[in-house]
Amino acid sequence: MKNKYLRFIPISIFAFLVIGCSDGSDSTSTPSSAMDKTTNAVKGLAASGYQVTQGNVFLFTNSDCAQFIEIFDSCFGNNAAAPYVIPQPPTTGTYVDPYYAEPLNTPGPDGVNTNVAFRLDDQDALITVVKYPPKGAYFGYQSYVFTSETSNYPQSYPLQVVSPDIDRYEIFGSVGNDINNIIVQNQAGSPWNGEIITYVTTSNQLLADQITSNLVAQGINQNTIMVEKLGSNVRTGRGKEADDLVTLMRYALPQDEKSGDDWYSSISNNVVVFKVNNSNIAITRYPQNQYTARSATTELQLIPALDELASLLESWSVTHSALGSLTAVSTSSFKRTTLDNMDGIPTIGLVGSDCINKGTICAGDNQDTSTYAFSPNFDLSNDSILFVAGVDHNKFNNSSYISLSIYNAAQMAGIASSSQTNFSAVGFNSGSLTGSDKAINSAEYVLREIGLYDSASGILKLALPNLYINLVSKNCSVAVQYCIDLNGNSLIPDTNPPTPINMYERSYIRPGATTGASPNVMVYPRVIGPGKQAS
Repeated sequence: MKNKYLRFIPISIFAFLVIGCSDGSDSTSTPSSAMDKTTNAVKGLAASGYQVTQGNVFLFTNSDCAQFIEIFDSCFGNNAAAPYVIPQPPTTGTYVDPYYAEPLNTPGPDGVNTNVAFRLDDQDALITVVKYPPKGAYFGYQSYVFTSETSNYPQSYPLQVVSPDIDRYEIFGSVGNDINNIIVQNQAGSPWNGEIITYVTTSNQLLADQITSNLVAQGINQNTIMVEKLGSNVRTGRGKEADDLVTLMRYALPQDEKSGDDWYSSISNNVVVFKVNNSNIAITRYPQNQYTARSATTELQLIPALDELASLLESWSVTHSALGSLTAVSTSSFKRTTLDNMDGIPTIGLVGSDCINKGTICAGDNQDTSTYAFSPNFDLSNDSILFVAGVDHNKFNNSSYISLSIYNAAQMAGIASSSQTNFSAVGFNSGSLTGSDKAINSAEYVLREIGLYDSASGILKLALPNLYINLVSKNCSVAVQYCIDLNGNSLIPDTNPPTPINMYERSYIRPGATTGASPNVMVYPRVIGPGKQAS
């Protein structure tokens, strides 16, 4: 059974919320013997009574969406700008759901099946050894409750979504804070360019402590061992009744694109996965994880300037749009999907703990990104143009990098993107969302390109360096430097009825913090153009 929820999820989420650093050298700078030393130390746990089984690693790119769409009717809002590195632990002795997990089985190096969806009991741990990639804007390690039995949730909520297995809800909710490169740096020093970091995911504090002690005894630096705690809100176990999990590693915007590609091309050497078990160890469960409080520099003062900018773009669009079968030109705001409480702690919406508690879909939430904002759905003709006008969060030190991703909205599948790093935070400039620090920024450039700059007020002109404009089109013909070209019908097919698109804005890691900025005082983009679908 496939579910069709994802094409409607942005509207549902909105209603729910309303109601309720080193240089960029190659990654081979650390000898492979360092990786061998750590993986051998993990294998050496067998001498201390552990069962140790090696798994696989899966590099998920946009082209892999087809397989997940076939199973789930969705690609879960994958970030088109960055592939995902996904551990595939062994599934020996655990329940593998026949409706959605069995099709994802992959033979492992020890002749056992491995899978991106996995279960852990309280005497199990997932160990992922990572040779860190060349310097980039972001690297994160995050586990999620993927699905849970429907019987766990006696109360009905609007965003409870039945998985292909009708006895389970899709959750995809984070188990706690992401272990990102800033957290790793604070504990172990800069990991970029080949440092070996070992992630241990388990529900059992005694098991985590013993694994750490054993690895340290074999010469592994304790500071390079990062424990991801599965809290008491995760239903552990190996049987059908347990929650199954998935773990994602995100690596975004390498300083040197070729070096980043080289790291990906050797992913099985750079990421090694194990499942370990010690049936003799006692159990002390971790309590439920609490998310880190977030703060931000207010951007609310830019709302009048952004509204004026959107109005200028709407006037241009009305004059220059051939509607055909498209609906009239309109201006709409992106909607945030997370609310922080008065203490800055993420609590409602796309927040893992909230979703796990209610059995609602969390769409792979990540509290390292503050905005995670959705646009409405739009139809595109072959020559229509959408403008996206937003705030450059980098300028307020509310993000280390921002991205705008375009989706096939019917399948929640990422197809294209634009992004920009914060030079002062990550030490290099990359991306085409706002333009070079030394060049005219995208908001001013686009206004000049389409002849609207002289119509802007003095207030708007002063605000332009803090704003951005990107265009989205199947065939870019205006301001092509800042236009996300969908290449005709190749990324969004010409169908009847039309296949809609939508857009997400992400803004990762507030500089000086370990999470994203608080969305409560941030300003979200406007999207301007024809083709908006009815809610």
